[in-house]
Amino acid sequence: MTRIFVGFMICLLLLNCAKKEEKAVNKNKPYIISYEDKELEKYYDSLKVHPPSTKGFFYGESQLIIDKKGNLYFYQKEHIEILCSYGREKDTLPHFLDLQPKDIVKIPKKCLSDFLTENILSKEKKRHVLIIGSQSDTIKNPYFLDFLKSNIIQTYYIRRTTQEEDTVLKYKNNSDYYYSDSIKWDRTKMKFPNKN
Repeated sequence: MTRIFVGFMICLLLLNCAKKEEKAVNKNKPYIISYEDKELEKYYDSLKVHPPSTKGFFYGESQLIIDKKGNLYFYQKEHIEILCSYGREKDTLPHFLDLQPKDIVKIPKKCLSDFLTENILSKEKKRHVLIIGSQSDTIKNPYFLDFLKSNIIQTYYIRRTTQEEDTVLKYKNNSDYYYSDSIKWDRTKMKFPNKN
Protein backbone atom coordinates (compact mmCIF):
# COMPACT_ATOMS: atom_id res chain seq x y z
CA MET A 1 0.00 0.00 0.00
CA THR A 2 2.85 2.36 0.84
CA ARG A 3 4.49 1.70 -2.54
CA ILE A 4 1.29 2.56 -4.39
CA PHE A 5 0.90 5.78 -2.42
CA VAL A 6 4.55 6.80 -3.04
CA GLY A 7 4.19 5.95 -6.76
CA PHE A 8 1.01 8.01 -6.98
CA MET A 9 2.72 11.03 -5.32
CA ILE A 10 5.69 10.81 -7.72
CA CYS A 11 3.32 10.76 -10.72
CA LEU A 12 1.49 13.85 -9.40
CA LEU A 13 4.79 15.64 -8.86
CA LEU A 14 5.98 14.85 -12.40
CA LEU A 15 2.67 15.95 -13.95
CA ASN A 16 2.80 19.20 -12.02
CA CYS A 17 6.35 19.90 -13.27
CA ALA A 18 5.30 19.23 -16.87
CA LYS A 19 2.48 21.80 -16.60
CA LYS A 20 4.90 24.47 -15.35
CA GLU A 21 7.19 23.86 -18.34
CA GLU A 22 4.26 24.32 -20.75
CA LYS A 23 3.40 27.69 -19.18
CA ALA A 24 7.02 28.85 -19.46
CA VAL A 25 7.18 27.95 -23.16
CA ASN A 26 3.96 29.87 -23.94
CA LYS A 27 5.26 33.01 -22.21
CA ASN A 28 6.85 34.39 -25.39
CA LYS A 29 4.85 33.06 -28.30
CA PRO A 30 6.41 33.98 -31.66
CA TYR A 31 5.22 37.08 -33.50
CA ILE A 32 4.02 36.04 -36.97
CA ILE A 33 3.73 39.08 -39.22
CA SER A 34 1.11 37.70 -41.62
CA TYR A 35 -1.01 36.33 -38.74
CA GLU A 36 -0.90 39.60 -36.79
CA ASP A 37 -1.83 41.56 -39.94
CA LYS A 38 -4.90 39.32 -40.41
CA GLU A 39 -5.89 39.72 -36.76
CA LEU A 40 -5.60 43.51 -37.06
CA GLU A 41 -7.76 43.41 -40.18
CA LYS A 42 -10.40 41.33 -38.33
CA TYR A 43 -10.34 43.85 -35.49
CA TYR A 44 -11.02 46.78 -37.82
CA ASP A 45 -13.72 44.76 -39.60
CA SER A 46 -15.43 44.16 -36.25
CA LEU A 47 -15.42 47.94 -35.65
CA LYS A 48 -16.81 48.41 -39.19
CA VAL A 49 -14.11 50.94 -40.06
CA HIS A 50 -11.37 50.80 -42.67
CA PRO A 51 -7.93 49.98 -41.25
CA PRO A 52 -5.30 52.68 -41.59
CA SER A 53 -3.39 52.27 -44.83
CA THR A 54 0.17 51.04 -44.59
CA LYS A 55 0.84 51.29 -48.33
CA GLY A 56 4.00 53.26 -48.89
CA PHE A 57 4.81 53.24 -45.18
CA PHE A 58 8.21 51.56 -45.37
CA TYR A 59 10.47 53.91 -43.45
CA GLY A 60 10.35 56.18 -40.46
CA GLU A 61 13.11 58.04 -38.74
CA SER A 62 14.15 54.92 -36.81
CA GLN A 63 14.34 51.36 -38.15
CA LEU A 64 15.00 48.12 -36.30
CA ILE A 65 16.02 45.10 -38.39
CA ILE A 66 15.80 41.50 -37.20
CA ASP A 67 17.77 39.04 -39.32
CA LYS A 68 17.01 35.35 -39.83
CA LYS A 69 19.19 34.40 -36.85
CA GLY A 70 17.39 36.82 -34.51
CA ASN A 71 20.21 39.38 -34.43
CA LEU A 72 19.12 42.99 -33.97
CA TYR A 73 20.27 45.98 -36.03
CA PHE A 74 19.33 49.65 -36.02
CA TYR A 75 19.61 52.57 -38.38
CA GLN A 76 18.14 56.04 -38.65
CA LYS A 77 17.39 58.16 -41.64
CA GLU A 78 16.62 61.81 -42.09
CA HIS A 79 13.45 62.84 -40.28
CA ILE A 80 10.46 63.32 -42.53
CA GLU A 81 8.13 65.88 -40.94
CA ILE A 82 4.98 64.79 -42.78
CA LEU A 83 4.81 61.03 -43.19
CA CYS A 84 1.59 61.21 -45.19
CA SER A 85 3.19 63.01 -48.13
CA TYR A 86 6.02 60.47 -48.25
CA GLY A 87 3.82 57.39 -48.08
CA ARG A 88 1.18 58.09 -50.69
CA GLU A 89 -1.53 55.52 -51.40
CA LYS A 90 -0.05 54.71 -54.79
CA ASP A 91 3.45 54.09 -53.39
CA THR A 92 3.65 50.33 -53.08
CA LEU A 93 7.43 50.03 -53.43
CA PRO A 94 10.05 51.18 -50.93
CA HIS A 95 12.27 54.06 -52.00
CA PHE A 96 16.00 53.51 -52.49
CA LEU A 97 17.72 55.09 -49.48
CA ASP A 98 21.36 54.67 -50.52
CA LEU A 99 21.87 52.92 -47.20
CA GLN A 100 25.48 52.06 -46.34
CA PRO A 101 26.83 49.23 -44.12
CA LYS A 102 28.30 51.84 -41.77
CA ASP A 103 24.79 53.27 -41.21
CA ILE A 104 23.60 50.04 -39.57
CA VAL A 105 24.67 49.26 -36.01
CA LYS A 106 24.28 45.91 -34.28
CA ILE A 107 22.44 45.98 -30.97
CA PRO A 108 23.33 43.52 -28.21
CA LYS A 109 20.12 41.54 -27.63
CA LYS A 110 20.06 42.15 -23.88
CA CYS A 111 20.36 45.92 -24.41
CA LEU A 112 17.48 46.34 -26.87
CA SER A 113 15.08 48.21 -24.56
CA ASP A 114 17.79 50.52 -23.19
CA PHE A 115 19.22 51.19 -26.65
CA LEU A 116 15.87 52.10 -28.21
CA THR A 117 14.83 54.19 -25.22
CA GLU A 118 18.03 56.25 -25.49
CA ASN A 119 17.89 56.64 -29.27
CA ILE A 120 14.18 57.10 -29.93
CA LEU A 121 12.51 58.51 -26.84
CA SER A 122 14.59 61.64 -26.51
CA LYS A 123 12.81 64.81 -25.38
CA GLU A 124 13.32 66.79 -28.58
CA LYS A 125 11.49 64.29 -30.77
CA LYS A 126 7.73 64.65 -31.01
CA ARG A 127 6.93 61.40 -32.77
CA HIS A 128 8.06 58.07 -31.45
CA VAL A 129 7.47 55.71 -34.35
CA LEU A 130 9.62 52.63 -34.83
CA ILE A 131 9.61 50.70 -38.10
CA ILE A 132 10.59 47.07 -37.59
CA GLY A 133 11.80 45.01 -40.54
CA SER A 134 12.19 41.26 -40.22
CA GLN A 135 13.92 38.92 -42.67
CA SER A 136 11.47 36.17 -41.76
CA ASP A 137 7.72 36.16 -41.23
CA THR A 138 8.06 34.62 -37.76
CA ILE A 139 9.93 36.53 -35.04
CA LYS A 140 11.08 34.38 -32.12
CA ASN A 141 13.71 36.62 -30.49
CA PRO A 142 12.71 36.65 -26.77
CA TYR A 143 14.31 40.07 -26.15
CA PHE A 144 12.28 41.59 -28.97
CA LEU A 145 9.07 39.93 -27.75
CA ASP A 146 9.69 41.25 -24.23
CA PHE A 147 10.33 44.69 -25.73
CA LEU A 148 6.95 44.62 -27.52
CA LYS A 149 5.18 43.66 -24.29
CA SER A 150 6.87 46.48 -22.37
CA ASN A 151 5.05 49.19 -24.39
CA ILE A 152 8.11 51.45 -24.24
CA ILE A 153 7.31 52.52 -27.79
CA GLN A 154 3.60 52.43 -28.44
CA THR A 155 3.61 53.27 -32.14
CA TYR A 156 5.40 50.78 -34.34
CA TYR A 157 4.91 49.05 -37.65
CA ILE A 158 6.28 45.57 -38.39
CA ARG A 159 7.04 44.59 -41.98
CA ARG A 160 9.38 42.37 -43.97
CA THR A 161 12.82 43.81 -44.75
CA THR A 162 13.37 45.54 -48.07
CA GLN A 163 15.74 44.33 -50.77
CA GLU A 164 18.11 47.19 -49.95
CA GLU A 165 18.16 46.39 -46.21
CA ASP A 166 18.82 42.69 -46.90
CA THR A 167 21.64 43.48 -49.34
CA VAL A 168 23.37 46.09 -47.16
CA LEU A 169 23.08 43.83 -44.10
CA LYS A 170 24.70 40.97 -46.04
CA TYR A 171 27.62 43.22 -47.02
CA LYS A 172 27.96 44.46 -43.43
CA ASN A 173 28.05 40.94 -41.95
CA ASN A 174 30.53 39.69 -44.58
CA SER A 175 32.72 42.83 -44.26
CA ASP A 176 32.73 43.09 -48.05
CA TYR A 177 33.37 46.27 -49.99
CA TYR A 178 29.99 47.88 -50.72
CA TYR A 179 29.30 50.10 -53.69
CA SER A 180 25.59 50.42 -54.48
CA ASP A 181 26.10 51.25 -58.18
CA SER A 182 27.78 47.87 -58.75
CA ILE A 183 24.78 45.90 -57.46
CA LYS A 184 22.16 44.62 -59.87
CA TRP A 185 19.03 45.78 -58.02
CA ASP A 186 15.66 44.27 -58.82
CA ARG A 187 13.85 47.41 -59.97
CA THR A 188 10.46 45.71 -59.55
CA LYS A 189 11.06 45.66 -55.77
CA MET A 190 12.31 49.20 -55.23
CA LYS A 191 11.67 52.75 -56.43
CA PHE A 192 14.80 54.64 -57.56
CA PRO A 193 15.16 58.42 -57.87
CA ASN A 194 14.83 59.83 -61.36
CA LYS A 195 18.20 60.68 -62.88
CA ASN A 196 18.11 63.85 -64.95
